[in-house]
Amino acid sequence: MVLLGFWPALAEAQTGGVAPEWEIRELAAKLEKNAGVVGGLLAQLKPAEWVSQGAPAAYLEQVKQTRQFASDLILQAQALGREPGKLSVTLDTFLRLDHLHSLIESVIAGTRNYQNAALAELMASAEGQNLAAREQLKEYTRQLAVEREKEWEIANQEAQRCRTVLSKRPPAPAPKKAAPPKP
Repeated sequence: MVLLGFWPALAEAQTGGVAPEWEIRELAAKLEKNAGVVGGLLAQLKPAEWVSQGAPAAYLEQVKQTRQFASDLILQAQALGREPGKLSVTLDTFLRLDHLHSLIESVIAGTRNYQNAALAELMASAEGQNLAAREQLKEYTRQLAVEREKEWEIANQEAQRCRTVLSKRPPAPAPKKAAPPKP
């Protein structure tokens, strides 16, 4: 009986300004596809040749990390597609996408200077598609966090109400002890 008052409030909280799950699944599919494109472009890079041409040796590790983050983003986008309402998955996807963005800018510059300007432009174009998805994912993450906070507040208020109701109930009478059996 106590929970019956809780469910309408929870349902009301869930209909707020959060994007529908099907929309986030579509976004996750786009992220996965685009991370695959970026990964394919990154596979064409030859940072060891860059270093032999005078590029800083740091490019070797940076390209390796960028490839790894593109690969990780594919897996994380798949997880987001499976669980679009889970805040931790959404946040992790956003953070991986954001980190990939911070790494790839330098890699694009290295590609342009030491390997192939056309390949650099393809990577910049693919990254541009990621930026649009990144902004959409950032807004969804914020909306989802706000929504989960509301749900937590409602659940907490209901728990407090239940505690109050239970604390006002008179204690149950103590069971009477049975008389010892007569010998």
